[in-house]
Amino acid sequence: MHWTPSSYTSVGASYVKVVRSVKMKPSAESIHTFDSFGRVLYNDVISNVDIPARNSSHMDGFGVRYVDIKETSRDHPVILKVARQMRFDILPNPFLHRREAIRISTGGYLPPGADTVIPIEYTEPVHKNRSIKIYSSFPRGSFISYAGNEIKKKALLLHKGHIIRAQDLALISMLGISRIKVFTKPIIAIIPTGSELTDNLDEINKGKILNTNSRIISRLIEASGGLSLDLGVTKDNINELQRKIKLALVRSDIIITTGGSSVGARDLVAESINRLGKPGILVHGIKLDRGRVIGLAVLKSKPIIILPGPVQGAINGFIVFVLPLLRAMLGLTTDKNGIIIARLVYSWHARKKFQSFLKILYVKLGRSRFGDIQAIPITGETTNITVLTRANGFVMVPEGVTMMNKGQQIKVNLLPGLSFSSGNPIDFVYSSR
Repeated sequence: MHWTPSSYTSVGASYVKVVRSVKMKPSAESIHTFDSFGRVLYNDVISNVDIPARNSSHMDGFGVRYVDIKETSRDHPVILKVARQMRFDILPNPFLHRREAIRISTGGYLPPGADTVIPIEYTEPVHKNRSIKIYSSFPRGSFISYAGNEIKKKALLLHKGHIIRAQDLALISMLGISRIKVFTKPIIAIIPTGSELTDNLDEINKGKILNTNSRIISRLIEASGGLSLDLGVTKDNINELQRKIKLALVRSDIIITTGGSSVGARDLVAESINRLGKPGILVHGIKLDRGRVIGLAVLKSKPIIILPGPVQGAINGFIVFVLPLLRAMLGLTTDKNGIIIARLVYSWHARKKFQSFLKILYVKLGRSRFGDIQAIPITGETTNITVLTRANGFVMVPEGVTMMNKGQQIKVNLLPGLSFSSGNPIDFVYSSR
């Protein structure tokens, strides 16, 4: 069977066809709070306590009764007896009587009776009778964080679908929550196809092509919150392709094939899928430049994305089909990537042949000498990896839009793994080289 697309389906309509044919139900798992960095909350986080739990000091100093220090001044200091040292682990705390002060550290609970904190730099110890001399008065309630001042019990703190950050770990832990429910990471199987492919660098000189696409896509999956399962290079053999697809249907939630989908060639991937069951291939031929030979299929209610071999087409397919499916299984909105507003440095024109298609324009973000963010269009052949290595963002250009002018304001999408590595998330903005 030779396949040449007789028509093309829009990206939006193609995605809807797949979604309507699959059963992708996000699931949850309970993990230790300190292991939840970067995970997506499955439930709202609601405070079960007041923070602080009791009136606390937010200065190192002494807790006092305002009535004892309200007339204090540099010329007329007051001397207060230092009461028994405060301890965090003793509850209830001793009552603070008139003409007493109690030493307290930042975050320490105030004893009953104390209604003001005097910073330590406004005091002087009187060693002979274990007292302190206070040289300045402060308003009642100074330097006190009242119970529930930061967080009140039953307050909604983090919404379902929130991606947990480093500071969120501290907040959740402060509530005494040791385990938390998060969306399970979807497993995405990758089946690189083609007898010409190899994972062995030594075989490149023997006419083989290095399998790079599956490695790129694997990293993009992981940076986007999923788990990748690379099933290894698969030769152009229907029996072998079917074996890998069957394995992927058991072990993963989404399946990607790379290569094996091109105009004028026998499409063994599509044949293998259709022989395995219904509905099989739903769409083959997408109004996407580059990536028009992408195919979409469903088997056993699981989506299969057939990506082409040329690297730009493969990554474009990941962006418009795999990424939204992955995000849906993580309980995230499917259409909201990180976005930076930038100005186009040069005019851009669509290729004449596919002007009615959705286009993905890769750009290089950088700052001008005036500090504003600019975007340089990066173009090249669909097989050119340098288009991607020079870029750190992309623009979704709608069907029918054939040009963008120099100086035009555009929305640049950011994709973790493509726009920045996990260890260097922001520096790319500051370099225009």
